[in-house]
Amino acid sequence: MSTSSQSNFRLFTLIMLTTFLGVITARLVATAPLKSANDRSRWCTVYSIVEKNTYQIDEIRKQSGWDTIDLVKHNDHFYSTKPPLLPRIVAEIYRAVKTVTGLTLLKNTEAVTRIILFIINIVPMTIALWMMFGLIQRHCENAFGQYFLAAAITWATLLVPFLTVFNNHTIGASFLIYSLVLGISILVEEKVSGWRFAVCGLTAAFAVCNELPAAAYGLILFFLLVRKYPSQTWSLFVPAALVPIGLFMLTNYHATGGWKPFYMYYGTEKYRFIHEGKPSYWMDPQGIDQAKESPLTYFMHCTIGHHGILSLTPVFVLTVLSWLSVALWWKNSLRNIHIAGMMLTAIVLGFYMTKTDNYNYGGVSVALRWMLWLIPFWILAVLPLMNRFGMNQFFRGLCVVLLLPSLFSAWYPADAPWTQPWIFQVMESKGWIDYSTPRPKFDRKYYSWIGELPTGELDEDYWAEFSTVTTDGATQTLRLEDAGPADDGWRAVRVVLNGEATEYLVYRPTMLKGLPPADYIKARDGGALTEEQLKFFYGVPKRRAYASSRVRYIDNILKTDAIKSHIGYTYVDVEQPEGELQRFQRDVWFSSEVPFGVFQWEDRVSDPKSKAQFSRAAWSLDKVGKFLPRDGEADSQPADEE
Repeated sequence: MSTSSQSNFRLFTLIMLTTFLGVITARLVATAPLKSANDRSRWCTVYSIVEKNTYQIDEIRKQSGWDTIDLVKHNDHFYSTKPPLLPRIVAEIYRAVKTVTGLTLLKNTEAVTRIILFIINIVPMTIALWMMFGLIQRHCENAFGQYFLAAAITWATLLVPFLTVFNNHTIGASFLIYSLVLGISILVEEKVSGWRFAVCGLTAAFAVCNELPAAAYGLILFFLLVRKYPSQTWSLFVPAALVPIGLFMLTNYHATGGWKPFYMYYGTEKYRFIHEGKPSYWMDPQGIDQAKESPLTYFMHCTIGHHGILSLTPVFVLTVLSWLSVALWWKNSLRNIHIAGMMLTAIVLGFYMTKTDNYNYGGVSVALRWMLWLIPFWILAVLPLMNRFGMNQFFRGLCVVLLLPSLFSAWYPADAPWTQPWIFQVMESKGWIDYSTPRPKFDRKYYSWIGELPTGELDEDYWAEFSTVTTDGATQTLRLEDAGPADDGWRAVRVVLNGEATEYLVYRPTMLKGLPPADYIKARDGGALTEEQLKFFYGVPKRRAYASSRVRYIDNILKTDAIKSHIGYTYVDVEQPEGELQRFQRDVWFSSEVPFGVFQWEDRVSDPKSKAQFSRAAWSLDKVGKFLPRDGEADSQPADEE
């Protein structure tokens, strides 16, 4: 190409890179921090290293907005599942930022995270893109191909959304580009200088430390170099590569007490544990983490489906076409790089296809995150196709058509990658896919907010006291007590509402059949319940069964362990004297651990059309005679305080 064409391309890439830098920095500023358990896990480690001189994240995870499911329990302490080398490096950057500016992660979360992310994500990627532009210019023989590939790798890959969050993928991809460009300069362009071998080894190994499947890349690169330049490879490349690898192992040992990274314990007791009454997320994964796909379905969605490499970024259809056109690249100077790209893609995709317990597409994410580091190989693979057909008008049109949806996928997520891809959202809205967790079912119908009753002899510890504060500031109390067995298998229950006691007789066998309160509750004298008394036991003005919502583990002030609650709800619409409808709703936290099977409840009155809320009252458990065993556990427990 002419000198003027080369100058024009350099000017174009400079303007494009400057624009990209400004746009992605603006997006970083607009992105709220700590939006995903994934990056919170890493930030927790960074905070703990600097502020507490430990890799343990016990303290910081208790801060509002900082907790994460990406953790393990090891020796009664919590640690991030993420390899510790990157958080260790970022911790030192944070230490410098804190020293210079006085800002801290806890008090100045947005400012500190944005400064650090600019340093570790945007700056390295900007340098990497500039190096890729030079490589493309040197090996692409026509202007269209140069401009197209430069635009594609800058704007149209799913690395873009990850530049605004703390992750390993953008850093891994940046350092892979450094090593790849240097490796090509040595192997193909014959720029054989000592520093290139050393920096190539250093950056390749650091890429591997951030993307462990890239170990296959490191081995291939080593093989290509040692075959042609054995002396320089052994004396410069290898020692430099051992530096990040050694630091990776050292920091991992420092953090874990062993050489095995925590994430390799997936499925063991380090991931699956119960802490203070709460089971870890990985004991009962939700949504897409349930890993319920067949291998064939998973492969389809990884390639052309809702997380598909080709469906989300169809620009890489050109990569596949180029790989299939063996005659175009077999005698090309970059032949070994193209072969390496194909091999690595097959190895990594094949590896993750074997991990059937992890069929979750990388969790809630806009991309197959574990494939992103291969993007530089996929871009370079298009070079032979560009060199052959870059001057063809039809081919150019096809390239633009494939580029446009790729641009959309890359920039569709507004401020972070922690959302499902747009194809996933479309398919879900159409009902074509459903990864939602099925709602848990009640063991029977509930027509009352009282979920359980005592049995046997009088139990003086079987009582629970609740309270709420009304809108005018007044406190109301409600106490439920066991009043002992009565005739014919009935049970006496005492209800004390704001100091006024009323006793009822309840027949538990009928209650357990899921029948309405009128069938198993009567007044102490044997009479039927009044309308007002029935409303009291319904929880709403009319009889309607409670629907199941979800199971939650609720922290409380009465004991250390969380209380397992099965949340249910019911509502009825009642016409008022003015002719307007009002919706009366009660949400109940049923729990077998609390006397009478109820932990708390919430009442709301609203307009069923506008959803405007007229009143709300939340009743909470204040005192309890004892706690009952959960799910067959042996002993009941007294409350920590009364």
